[in-house]
Amino acid sequence: ADYRVAVIVLEKALPPPLDPTLQDDDFGQFIWAVPSQFAARRGCSEEHLDLSLNLLKAVTQRFSAEFAIRPFLRAFPAQTYAFLERCALDENYHVRRLASEGIRPLLPWGLRIDLPPERVIAMLDILHVDSTRFVTRSVANALNDVSKSQPELVLAALQRWKTDNRQRSTELDWMTRHSLRGLVKTDHAGALQLLGYSTRPGFKITGVRCAASVQVGEKLDWAATLTSTATQKLKVMLRVHFLKANGSHAAKVFALKDFSARQGEALELGKRLPFKPMTTRALYPGQHHIEVVVNGVSRGKRSFDLLA
Repeated sequence: ADYRVAVIVLEKALPPPLDPTLQDDDFGQFIWAVPSQFAARRGCSEEHLDLSLNLLKAVTQRFSAEFAIRPFLRAFPAQTYAFLERCALDENYHVRRLASEGIRPLLPWGLRIDLPPERVIAMLDILHVDSTRFVTRSVANALNDVSKSQPELVLAALQRWKTDNRQRSTELDWMTRHSLRGLVKTDHAGALQLLGYSTRPGFKITGVRCAASVQVGEKLDWAATLTSTATQKLKVMLRVHFLKANGSHAAKVFALKDFSARQGEALELGKRLPFKPMTTRALYPGQHHIEVVVNGVSRGKRSFDLLA
């Protein structure tokens, strides 16, 4: 019944912190999400704010408190953001990751928070130079979230970080690719250009082979030949337009090839697509479409019928 006493008990029950010498994928044990959730449910108040935030800082070193911090960001945005700014400079990388993962605009299964995108970017300005992939992956995921609504803000941040040259170039290149994966799937020209892809690629698509129909539960074989008419960097994807219940279509992108092509080089492309019912995507019989996308440019669109 006494929250302060309960916090003392929980802190005493915590195991030793996770190994601080590791660099990635050390999530800890899920059972230690319990103290942070207790803090979010019972301690998200002005009276207990500092006590609760300090408990989250301790717990996140055993298991991430990214979900538990969000009620505090919603109820006490200024105080909690200031707390996370201090976390971003902590010597423990699990604490630093709380600052980036906790403010993700679209954290899966997480409570939605109304944090301005500029405030998210400001926090990531601190964290993008981190030495651990556990943190930089979180930074990239947060950028990908922001890109859904503010793509230019994300591109500007990545370009600024590149100019500042405070992060290792190989790590920043990885972060840039991971951050822009959502924009690339939507053929965003600025994202493609920042990644070094020409938005006017020279290529030909010939010999497209696709069955006229496929049965639900079976697989559709698609193939084509791509010939590059210039020496260039190419990102090749396959876009399938799935029929929806209302008669419209929803696109899903599948990666095919990412390579530096020589002028005149020909590449055989192929993909076998399963059409099995899934919990994440319902299948509706009727006409679907499929096309190849090279650096954001679509070619060789074909239609096929999905049969019940």
